[in-house]
Amino acid sequence: MREAPAHLEDDVTTTPMEEADAAEVSRLLVSSYEFLGEREGLSPEQTRFLVSRRGSLECVRRESRSQQYLIARDAGGIVGVVAVSGDTITKLYVSPKHTGEGIGRSLYEAAESLIRNGGHARVALGAFPTAVPFYVRMGLSVVGHKEAAGALEGLTVALMHKELEHGAA
Repeated sequence: MREAPAHLEDDVTTTPMEEADAAEVSRLLVSSYEFLGEREGLSPEQTRFLVSRRGSLECVRRESRSQQYLIARDAGGIVGVVAVSGDTITKLYVSPKHTGEGIGRSLYEAAESLIRNGGHARVALGAFPTAVPFYVRMGLSVVGHKEAAGALEGLTVALMHKELEHGAA
């Protein structure tokens, strides 16, 4: 189902990701994971894992077949991405060059709308520690913590939820 673009800023719109966008989304995720590695104090190995596996074109293509990906685009290209699976936001990243411009908020709101319109009564996600304040501003609450395993062992992720006032039945 194709939705009309939603207006974010004067020159930024959000639309569903198309196959032709996958390589640019992968590049955005790579730069975001590199920034995240520094911001979260991840080890070089953990950052390499995120960049090479989670940011890979193959991963973007595979995940976009089972999740709804939305992209934020300005005149220069893709500046943000959010992915939704059921009632869960699985990723939300804004280009490090564009943080603080309202793009993350707009992508979050678009994702929440997808979740609500999908008949869900809550939003769920796992957040890296430095992202928790952003999600609290979006109305989510920390409901627990989860220790990451595998390549991200040693990292604690905040489990967050938000009950939706008007979840569709």
